Amino acid sequence: MNAPEASFLNSIGVIMLSLLLSACTNVGLKAINTPSYFSADLEVEKDLVYGNEDHQRLDLYFPADSAKRNKKLVIFVYGGDWRSGSRESYFFVADALTSAGFVVAIPDYIKYPEGVFPAFVEDIAQAVDWLSRHIDQFADIDDFILMGHSAGAHTGALLVTDRRYLAAHGLPATTIDAFVGLAGPYAYLPQEEKYRDIFGNLDDYRRMQPLHFVTGSEPPMLLLHGSEDTTVLPVHTRKFAEKVNARGGRAMTHFYPERGHASMVLALSRVSDQSNDIRSAVLEFLNRELPLVTDTNE
Repeated sequence: MNAPEASFLNSIGVIMLSLLLSACTNVGLKAINTPSYFSADLEVEKDLVYGNEDHQRLDLYFPADSAKRNKKLVIFVYGGDWRSGSRESYFFVADALTSAGFVVAIPDYIKYPEGVFPAFVEDIAQAVDWLSRHIDQFADIDDFILMGHSAGAHTGALLVTDRRYLAAHGLPATTIDAFVGLAGPYAYLPQEEKYRDIFGNLDDYRRMQPLHFVTGSEPPMLLLHGSEDTTVLPVHTRKFAEKVNARGGRAMTHFYPERGHASMVLALSRVSDQSNDIRSAVLEFLNRELPLVTDTNE
């Protein structure tokens, strides 16, 4: 791609990013992927079936050069207020991570009103189970990493704290080797009526709070949050990390000034001029916590 083409695509991307930040829609998310469609160097296996329901599908992305694959799988759980979202809209996340050597799975899951809590958590647990049994058909993987944004970070955090979801599939808690959460509502309570519809008439709302299940035995965590987030307040990340660390676990945090809610995941896109800090923080954490082990017999 020559310089004028790159400049043109970047200009389009900046406009798209501005539109998306003002209205976080599936249309906007698909538009933000345009530079990645032009530039990504990856391969994909689409519409892999991980369950019997129509929505239980995932896409699996790989670095195009197999020699650059680092034997680590990132399972990315997108957000959307537990109501919306689609795996296709997060191609830019796959682009950002496969370019660093990771294999990336992005599953769809049930949303309200078709499903209510804990159905969407159970879906992701089922996707993890399917991947644990089938990933060797596609790639050589040593480590499983769970990563999510917003509602997706909430779901991911529940999987690594409330062991019942993975245990229902016969999976040990150690199945997940690391967790990355972007702007997650880890101490959330459904105070608005529209969220009570999603989380039901629970006798104990602590069942939906990752904070409640922390034991200190969770995998290492990286929790990132925008200081200007008014959708999910940064206090969620602070409380979650404090409890994990107080119980003997390891949760690293970083708070980004002048960042809001959507920008925490959009920063991974090629059109964001702020992309390096979020992406670099994630890659530094994963490479430190899960170093690549070289087979000395090769």
